Amino acid sequence: MYDIIGDIHGRADELEALLLKLGYQRQGTVYKHPERKAIVVGDFIDGKGQHRKTVDICRSMVEQESALAVMGNHEFNAICYSIPDGTGDYLRHHNEKNIRDHAELIAEFPFGSHIPGL
Repeated sequence: MYDIIGDIHGRADELEALLLKLGYQRQGTVYKHPERKAIVVGDFIDGKGQHRKTVDICRSMVEQESALAVMGNHEFNAICYSIPDGTGDYLRHHNEKNIRDHAELIAEFPFGSHIPGL
């Protein structure tokens, strides 16, 4: 059996509360369920400012095989925001809207730093 979790948007505290409510138990650095596996379906980032904690929770669960994860459009956009397009711009333009969209993520993962799991 699987628990499908989506649209976390950097709300790590709420993710942890949900996992506990679903019967997952924290074992060291990972949440595990005795019978089920979580499927985390995208949009880990771009929201409340707990991006690093959210990525750490999900990555640990995937690495310990208590979850599967699928990248969402917010992760895709963040990757494109950080990749030069070869013409002096980026695959996702650094216009006002996109700068605003990624501001909290960049505050936790300074531009050019490695984002684990992405």
